[in-house]
Amino acid sequence: MSWALKRQLQYFSGLVIFIGLIVFALIYPIIFKKPTCFDSQKNGDETGIDCGGSCLLMCREEISTPVVIWNRSFHVVGSTYNLVAFVENRNKTAGVIKAPYEFRIYDANNKLLGRREGSTFIPPNQQFAVFEPRFDSGQNEIKTVTFEFLPNLTWIKKLPTLQTLKINVDNIIIDNNKNTPSLSAVVNNNSIYDVPEFDVIAILYDVNHNAINASKTHRNSLLNNTSTPIVFTWPEALSSEPSTNDIIVLINPFLVSF
Repeated sequence: MSWALKRQLQYFSGLVIFIGLIVFALIYPIIFKKPTCFDSQKNGDETGIDCGGSCLLMCREEISTPVVIWNRSFHVVGSTYNLVAFVENRNKTAGVIKAPYEFRIYDANNKLLGRREGSTFIPPNQQFAVFEPRFDSGQNEIKTVTFEFLPNLTWIKKLPTLQTLKINVDNIIIDNNKNTPSLSAVVNNNSIYDVPEFDVIAILYDVNHNAINASKTHRNSLLNNTSTPIVFTWPEALSSEPSTNDIIVLINPFLVSF
């Protein structure tokens, strides 16, 4: 083989290697994709397809179904009732941004009077209440109410950071006036963070800890190191003497950055 031919072969081999490296660099990301939480495959540290591990989405097998502790209707006035479900989410680091739900309302003959649908967030590791106001039962008296979250909730990782904030309720005063019973209190934000809009739900219990009525109010925000008074009123006498109460401050954990 002549010297010139050897040089040509060397140039040709170098060119082939150079082109091969370029092609390899182009196809490597395609053939050897880095695992992501959106590639419809179970890879990386995932425990399911695009869920678990370092993914934001939780796998259904890792989730405990929220426990509905009780659900009831509370008479307001005339044929109007408030519907309330008291729920516990036992998942310590998982919640739902938007959870659709349904109340079903029945009379004494188990006749379906109606449905009330809505949606709420599910906070992590917390008891909370779902409140549907002013259901009109018409000429019928409500006997029972059922409540359930609708299927296929999307659970995502969420630490219960709100529970560590210094937000509390004090100065609770119940005035069991026969005509217009009321409850007043003060919500305090002693944390360093401003709180966005939130609801406050008051539940009254009798001496046997049976819920006898409930009400809800809304606040647009609460700045750090400030307080806000809240008042709940009922237009008619309560069914029995209130003995204890729950005042639940419901802050959407998915609306805060802390």
